[in-house]
Amino acid sequence: MSDETDKQEFALERFKQMLSDLHFRVSDFQDSIEKYLTTIENMWRDVKSQLATIEARLTGMEVQLSAMSVGPEFPIETLNEMLDDLNEVTEDLIKMRERFQAFVEGSLQRVN
Repeated sequence: MSDETDKQEFALERFKQMLSDLHFRVSDFQDSIEKYLTTIENMWRDVKSQLATIEARLTGMEVQLSAMSVGPEFPIETLNEMLDDLNEVTEDLIKMRERFQAFVEGSLQRVN
C-alpha cells in the first residue's frame, strides 16, 4: 500500500506543478498582452496628437488663404512660406503613415 500511496503523492505533486506552471504561463501571457495594448494606446495617443497639430496647421493656412486677395499687394512671400509649410506637413504625414504601416506589419508577423 505504501507503493500505491507514493504513486498517488507523486501524481498529486506532478499535477500541482503542472497547474502552477500553467498558471504562470497564463499570467505571463496576460502581461505580454497588456504591454502590447499599452504600446498601441501610447502610439495612438501620439498619432492623434500629431494629427491634431497637422490639422491646426492646415486650418491656419486655410484662414490665411481666405484672407488673401489678388492684386498689387499680393503677399507672394507669405504664399511661398505656406507652400514650404505644406510640404513639411506632407512629409510629416508620410513619415507617420510609414511608421504606422511598419508597426502593423511587424505586429502581424509577430502574431503569425
